[in-house]
Amino acid sequence: MMNPAMQRALQKARREQKQAEINKRLARYYRMNSILGNQWAIFFVIIGARKTGKSYAVADQFCRDEEKLGPENVKTYWLRISDTSAKALLVNKADKLIDPDLKRKYNLDLTTKGNVVYNKGKEFCTVLPLSSFGKMKGVGFYDKDFTGLYNIILDEFQLEVGERRTSFDILYNFIGMVENIARTTKNNIRVYLLGNTLQEASAILKAFDFIPESVGRFYLKRKRAVIDNLPITEEYKKDRAGSIADLLGGDKLSNFTNDLKKDLETVYKGRVWKPTQIIKFTKDEGRWFTVWDGNVIARYSGQTMPEERCICMRPYISGYYDREQREKVMEIYDVRGFRFRDLATQAYFTDELTLIRKQ
Repeated sequence: MMNPAMQRALQKARREQKQAEINKRLARYYRMNSILGNQWAIFFVIIGARKTGKSYAVADQFCRDEEKLGPENVKTYWLRISDTSAKALLVNKADKLIDPDLKRKYNLDLTTKGNVVYNKGKEFCTVLPLSSFGKMKGVGFYDKDFTGLYNIILDEFQLEVGERRTSFDILYNFIGMVENIARTTKNNIRVYLLGNTLQEASAILKAFDFIPESVGRFYLKRKRAVIDNLPITEEYKKDRAGSIADLLGGDKLSNFTNDLKKDLETVYKGRVWKPTQIIKFTKDEGRWFTVWDGNVIARYSGQTMPEERCICMRPYISGYYDREQREKVMEIYDVRGFRFRDLATQAYFTDELTLIRKQ
């Protein structure tokens, strides 16, 4: 009989072998079979370099769904962040929505009317920008009598390096758009989130309270999500060697290389002892942060502090507002004086400070 230490070592070896097998299957172009095997999941998050076939694999899957189940039993919504990027998928009879070989494979004949794409006259896919959610709050996408499969795809959900930040809350608009489409649907729904791995944590990914710190597959059963953070493989490197991106950009183009350059230096995994401050960005406790031991920031979880130890980052949010205190918080952040419990907390706090600075 094995002792506990040997059992743990064996379990670890099995996990590593399983992950190696997954990585091998994903060696060059992404395929959906493995991740969709997790039938308990609703969210399928796929993060990786450009040209690894993420969008292609999802497009292939929803074309297969429509062929197998019939267009009347599948509702597909392809979301983009901006109106410009959504329109780019619709121009010239949705020429850029589906790859040419998939059009041939599934014998597609696409046309468009407004935001809706049709195949041979039957509804095939709806393309929507998150930026227009405010105008669509009253639009009735949801059909209570529909019992088929929902496919919801958010493509390019991470902002590119140098891309102008949006003037709206991406996460809020995404949740609102999904609610508009599927309401309280809990089964027969797949939500695909596709993005490149960039230095900046995604506004969508942090909603899972988890941002990967390494490559691999991660199971968030409480959130009904599976995350694939794709590794760079030798096959990918060989394929990319000598390409235009390689010749002109090299390793500077992280969305082609998938190089993991997360800001891990300010992540603190050690033990914390005493809450020392609470930083409030709004009246909503979900947007409060607790400072532990003077400089370790975690999401607020019910700690209490005397009023003089609560820092309000805006006036009129049920507490004393001191502009100098607010500026001090931003100064400490700018000189990397804070540490964070995890990357998701870091991302949330950074976004809150960004919103403050826009005002």
